[in-house]
Amino acid sequence: MSKSKIKPIRQKIDAIDHQILKLIQRRGLLAQKIGKLKSLISSNVSFYKPNREAEIIRNISKLNQGPISEEKIQYIFREIISSCLSLEEELTIAYLGPEGTHSEGAVIQHFGSSPIRSPRGTIEDVFHQVRSGSANFGVVPVENSSEGVVNATLNSLADEEIKICGESFLPIHHQLASARKFKLADAKIVASHPQALGQCSKWLDANLPNANRQITLSTAEAAKLSKTQPKTLCIVSSMAISKYNLYSYQKNIEDFSGNNTRFLIIGNIEIEQTNKDKTSFLIQTDNQPGALIKILQPFNKRKINLERIETRPSRESLNAHNFFIDSSGHYKDAKLKQVIDSLEKLGASVRILGSYPSGS
Repeated sequence: MSKSKIKPIRQKIDAIDHQILKLIQRRGLLAQKIGKLKSLISSNVSFYKPNREAEIIRNISKLNQGPISEEKIQYIFREIISSCLSLEEELTIAYLGPEGTHSEGAVIQHFGSSPIRSPRGTIEDVFHQVRSGSANFGVVPVENSSEGVVNATLNSLADEEIKICGESFLPIHHQLASARKFKLADAKIVASHPQALGQCSKWLDANLPNANRQITLSTAEAAKLSKTQPKTLCIVSSMAISKYNLYSYQKNIEDFSGNNTRFLIIGNIEIEQTNKDKTSFLIQTDNQPGALIKILQPFNKRKINLERIETRPSRESLNAHNFFIDSSGHYKDAKLKQVIDSLEKLGASVRILGSYPSGS
């Protein structure tokens, strides 16, 4: 009786699948038409428009009424957008490698799986790839909710004339694995990137107190180490378990369930306004009492929310301080224009690192 009821429902699902396929291919044809029209205007213009993509995803999310979650709907549509964009141009995305790291996961989350992914050995090299034009965009970690900022990214932002074109927040889940199965009590080493070891320190203290912790350049390097060194565990991403064919002991061993890393998308283009933007500033002032208070006043006066402030001495001058500030709004907004004008009148050096769609 149940089989006779299931069959017509499956037939309806098949019919819907056929309709979805036709609509996706129709969308692809329209994307190709837009690509041809844009190429007539300029052959050097990128077809990738982060502001347009952000608005599409946001509008779809508003229309979603379930039962499929908003997160999964966004993933589906990002893949559709990514596939259609690949019909217009082939993007190359540089990221902090090697393969199988959370950084690669951030690339897929933001750009979908269609672009070419180019793993690089250092954050500085990611910036170099973008600056030289070898990659269209780069994806770099900038801060983790439990471990704090990534200094190499802030230094590169200060040193390079590269724009921030977007951001992506990736939930970070750490998996305990090894190349071959053995008793956890026999483990001699737990290897991983220092950030991963730090984010799992309480779990390791409670469950593997006798295993030595070995630092590697990345979680993927830890996966490779477990293949060559006996009785070695590694803390890696789910992607790495699949990519390196590892045995999984325990999922999600991070100490904080809300652990996430913010990644920046860097490039050489300016992003147009959307209905929800963020602007990143690098503001330099003389190293004197009250300097921070002075530069915050123009934001406060116009009731502009500040989402992050990071301060450090300038590497260029002993008598100056750099403030990395993220504010709501686009630099073309009237209020932010007023803020920038006020800051410059105060004698501060103001550099706009980028205005882009807010990913929060």
